[in-house]
Amino acid sequence: MSVHIRPARADDLDFLVEVVILAARSHLQRGVWDIMFADDEVLARRIVRSILVGERPSWCRRENFLVAEVDGQPAAALSGYWDGWPEMAPPEVEITRAAAACGLSEAALVQGFEGLAPFLTCLPPDLGQPWIVEWVATLAPFRRRGLVDRLLAEVLEEGRRQGHRLAQIMILIGNLPARRAYERAGFVLRDEKRTPEFEAAVGCPGLARFTMTL
Repeated sequence: MSVHIRPARADDLDFLVEVVILAARSHLQRGVWDIMFADDEVLARRIVRSILVGERPSWCRRENFLVAEVDGQPAAALSGYWDGWPEMAPPEVEITRAAAACGLSEAALVQGFEGLAPFLTCLPPDLGQPWIVEWVATLAPFRRRGLVDRLLAEVLEEGRRQGHRLAQIMILIGNLPARRAYERAGFVLRDEKRTPEFEAAVGCPGLARFTMTL
């Protein structure tokens, strides 16, 4: 098995859409995109794709991603970014822009944000502007091959090269394989937040945040 880690390219967009959808679902059947867009997967994928190609830096832009290829085929990916990048677009701004570009009505978008509200009840307090790792996923045929371990090593080294001293990653509580992978990489549990609203909407108790010194 030949594994190659590289930056994401423009021709990876379909693959990255799949990664973002899978990462959001985590170990559950539905993720935030499904909740926000009423399980219309076609619409969710179109909006994610539009966000990935947005002109402004954002938390979900193609340029943030690293891809692990297995024998030349994209198999896993993750994103690494600094929340303090100049001109960083807030998630709600990019979602709104992408939704409009995909023809979603304003009323439907408002309803989508209302559906997302329980998720926001478990967001932790800011830690300044750490190096953030996000959107971690491996396609099913390539799991249990250590691809995430290799991607994490690369993205954390990139954070160090850029001068960051703290890295952060969050998971849905109950995703034990993800937790084990992040702890192997050196992350430690920093805090958790649980709310009944989150569990009712998402299907797990809340969010756990892990950090590590770079």
